[in-house]
Amino acid sequence: MLLTKKMKSIISISFTLTILLMFGCNDISDTNPDANTDGRVIGTVHGVVTDANTNARLESVQVTTIGGGEILSTTTDNLGYYTFSNLSPGNYEISYSGKSDYAVARVTVAIPTLQQIGITDLPTEDDFYHSEQTDMDLYQLNAGLTGVVWAEQDDENTNLADLVTVIADFNNYDISPDEYYTTTDSIGGFTFENLPATPSVNLRSMPYNDGTYDYSVQTASTTLIPNGTASAGNIILVIAPAESFVVQNNFDNDDFGLTENLSLTFSKAMDTNSFDIGLSGSYGDVEFETTWSNDITLTIDPYVALQANSEYWLGLSGTSQDNNDYSESLSFETIEGIEFVWTNLERVDGVFDEFSVTSNIEIMFTMAVNLNNYNGYATLYDEDNALVSTSLSTDSTTLIIDPLYNLEPGQDYTLYYKVYSTIEADYDLGQFNFETGSDVTIPAQVTGFAVDMGDDWTADWNTTSITFKWNPIGNADGYSIYAKDNGDNTDLVRVGSFSTQDYNTEMSGTVNLSSYTQFDFYNDDGIQTPFTNGTEITFQIVPYNDAGEGTFSTAVTMQDDTAPSGSLTQLGSVSNSNGSLATNIAISFSANEYLDGTPPSFSFTEDGGDTTYVLPSSSVAFEWDTDMKGGVFTITVPANSDGSGDLFYIDGFKDSSGDTIDENISMPLY
Repeated sequence: MLLTKKMKSIISISFTLTILLMFGCNDISDTNPDANTDGRVIGTVHGVVTDANTNARLESVQVTTIGGGEILSTTTDNLGYYTFSNLSPGNYEISYSGKSDYAVARVTVAIPTLQQIGITDLPTEDDFYHSEQTDMDLYQLNAGLTGVVWAEQDDENTNLADLVTVIADFNNYDISPDEYYTTTDSIGGFTFENLPATPSVNLRSMPYNDGTYDYSVQTASTTLIPNGTASAGNIILVIAPAESFVVQNNFDNDDFGLTENLSLTFSKAMDTNSFDIGLSGSYGDVEFETTWSNDITLTIDPYVALQANSEYWLGLSGTSQDNNDYSESLSFETIEGIEFVWTNLERVDGVFDEFSVTSNIEIMFTMAVNLNNYNGYATLYDEDNALVSTSLSTDSTTLIIDPLYNLEPGQDYTLYYKVYSTIEADYDLGQFNFETGSDVTIPAQVTGFAVDMGDDWTADWNTTSITFKWNPIGNADGYSIYAKDNGDNTDLVRVGSFSTQDYNTEMSGTVNLSSYTQFDFYNDDGIQTPFTNGTEITFQIVPYNDAGEGTFSTAVTMQDDTAPSGSLTQLGSVSNSNGSLATNIAISFSANEYLDGTPPSFSFTEDGGDTTYVLPSSSVAFEWDTDMKGGVFTITVPANSDGSGDLFYIDGFKDSSGDTIDENISMPLY
């Protein structure tokens, strides 16, 4: 199946932000460098090394770390586990090697200083223990790749190109070396052996001259086969125009990583000393350094991390080595980063008053919150600008702020936050001004909460709009409907808010899950599918007023209880077999939703034609489509047999939630 299940990030909780809150939220630059701190940070780096293709744990891999003025080395045990302990603060480059049939991998890990964890202006003799888990996948050197390079002289003449340098580029992976070279033979063929068995590889040619014409750099990409040889097909070189151009870059998809280097490959060799380069964003110019490879590939390394959800502009001008000018302005967008979604400080849309004095403050974000980042903070001040002592924890995407004593009724508070995600350098910041509530009685529990979609209605795999009904509560100002599921969303998320209607004896409201992507089971099929693959979603309603939210109602749980449907279509025409050769009949089976992977049951019945012969079930083979919404039946009619008139039946197929089709599907052969 090509669809990818969303994975829930696991957040380890750090004491760091709590310390920042209890002792202040000054920036590191504002702290006292002369503070008396006798304690230290003691770091540990540990992890598991596995085969990237088989997930097998790798024993006896040599793991070496360089940093802190020393070189340390160890090997993985029989479970692939390694550890380094008693590390001083600093950056450590870790390499994974020692197995000749695997590519070397490298990664950088940071152990923070006392200053970075917020211990800067307080005396302490305590030691602080910091652990970094760094797992690593290694790629075996067992992939092969072949291809052919052609030189196109005009529309009618294309020649095999010999002695062309072809580069296999793995710079998207943390392996070394990240480039492999080969040269085409006399008939334009090229072969790579013992490449890292990564999922894909980028190819590019070097500039080429066949004695008549100069040819531009060409690029291509292809998949690799672990322990096999893949084909890159044909690479067609075209005559280089006078003006150079960019043939490949790594930022066209507008999902550029915040700490990545920009890479551009030009169509010909460039005069690198002639280039003027500028990089800027909405926050101003970005400083960087540049390197060139073969005078063709330009790498731009920003000194600072870029900002998520931002647009950047890259200006380039210079000349090629054959003295032709080049000038271009390019733009790109960075990846989606963490963003604020909801807070319980907001009683209703835009209203931040009457917050319960005994409640924890909760702020939900689009991504998992990372409390291990020492630049983050969440600070709470009262109306006299006094810092309120708090502690912090997370529940995946929700930051929980727990005041160490009850807040004061009817008082104004301000909360400032800067929250990091697990994406390096990605953060969101903001503030909330809110008022606590007075001693008003919270509303009672709602009764009669149920689905209001008709007696025969059932949820289907792609149901997103659901109408509920309930009995109103006299002192409620409004109602919120929350949802969670038995998959990634184990915490209740508010999916609907409705103002009170005192004049009604029964209320109703519609929840639309299409606005909440976290309830989409698959994230890359373009369809909102909340109930796919047996997902159960539980809904509850809670009333609220100035005193806060009441008790949650009895839960309503639903799942996909709607049977799938399907159809059969014969692919191509088939003549009557009854000859000396066997005949294959291809029949396409299509369903309206994802199926559970169990091939449908099938059979034949006689319905005219040759009544003396009915095809056996053994004559049928079935192959799933990649999207698991159907497949192709191949029916083989043996030589000297006539299957005409036979009816082909299928039944018993199930959707991914286990619902079975409630009727047979059939079609006649021929």
